[in-house]
Amino acid sequence: MNRPRWSPGTSRRVRALLTCGVLLTTGAIGTTALWSTTAATTSGTFTTANLEIKANGSVAHTFAFPGALLPGNTTAYVVNVQNTGSVQFRYDAKVSSSTVLGRAMRLRVVSGGTVSGSTCSGGTQIASDLAITAGAVAFATSRGPLAATTGTEALCMQLTLPSTAAGSLAGTSGSVTFTFDATGP
Repeated sequence: MNRPRWSPGTSRRVRALLTCGVLLTTGAIGTTALWSTTAATTSGTFTTANLEIKANGSVAHTFAFPGALLPGNTTAYVVNVQNTGSVQFRYDAKVSSSTVLGRAMRLRVVSGGTVSGSTCSGGTQIASDLAITAGAVAFATSRGPLAATTGTEALCMQLTLPSTAAGSLAGTSGSVTFTFDATGP
């Protein structure tokens, strides 16, 4: 069997290449160390906002319209819609009635109005001659914004018993429900 002949120059070249390969491999392994660091932070205290809408200082305000009505007569009352929460909001307002007399009435609403006798005066009219039904009917949408903690809008609510009211309503009583829904910024 014949062995390949190695010349001294070839042997040196092969040894040099093998040595370089070993050195490069060792150098690569030596520089692959993983370096890492971690930082952490904790927030300061935070709180959530609250929306709180009230009517005349109460979440569920009950009032009576003054006077007894005859067909063609009106009665009025001012409801102050208030923001007692921590952020400003806009609100929607609706009216409904579960009574026959309440559904026979017509609604007029005046922002910033006052009661003069049995009607609303001054201010800006936002609803007029609105029919009241058993289901909620919007009479104001996206009102405001009312400022946080102190925002208020006075709404003069005027009810009219039409002159064409049915005789069967004589001597009856009724009620209407005003609902105010706030939405945040």
